[in-house]
Amino acid sequence: MKVNGNRVIYAFPHAGASASVYRPWLNPKHEGRNALLSPIDLPGRGSLAKEASIQQLDNLVEQLAKNISHDFRQKKLAGITQWATFGHSFGGVLSVAVTKQLAHHHDMSPEFSVVSGSIAPCAQEYDELHNWTDEQILEKVKADMATPDAVLNIPALAQRIVAQLRSDYIVRSQFVTLNKMQVDQPLTLISASADQHISRENMTAWKNHTSSQTSLIEIEGDHFAVYQHWDVIKQELLRDSQHMIME
Repeated sequence: MKVNGNRVIYAFPHAGASASVYRPWLNPKHEGRNALLSPIDLPGRGSLAKEASIQQLDNLVEQLAKNISHDFRQKKLAGITQWATFGHSFGGVLSVAVTKQLAHHHDMSPEFSVVSGSIAPCAQEYDELHNWTDEQILEKVKADMATPDAVLNIPALAQRIVAQLRSDYIVRSQFVTLNKMQVDQPLTLISASADQHISRENMTAWKNHTSSQTSLIEIEGDHFAVYQHWDVIKQELLRDSQHMIME
């Protein structure tokens, strides 16, 4: 496999999460020696906790594009010449929307985007998760089993997670407006075998959102299994984009 040593990967977290979800991937024993992983925080959480959260999709996409444009200009001074994106679930749709904004308004085109466990916008249906009660959202978090019980049993932490999820659910309810979104970069799709939230059909529908090729990689596990498959993801992030296989 040909790899590239001059690439930064902007990684977008799933709904309710922050950039810290990628902390294990930044562990020296896990990180790729040929690509720089740069996790993205949304305004209002993580490294951007002091900023006001943004719940209007267009405004959020615009702000994230500005942040990445500024960051990439700095990285180019250090010799980084390429960039790509990774996004899981909610972060998958958001990451591709941001690449479109960067291409159209910042003259920045990614090598490719990796989208994991994410319904293609053309297959999105409007939902009202953002209107659920705190108790209902918390029960969903517990059912998804992505957050340790030790965290959810601390009221202050559980309340923060619910608030962040509600904010992201408001944004996600607007994904239906992206049903005709088109980008030019190749898309690599990651589908988990036991994902009860995202069907293979909803994943492969991403082919409707790019003028380039798509490829599908299947991994074992549930909706959040991708975080246990760093070796598979790393191979895709390091891949020469000219040799991505169309399926």
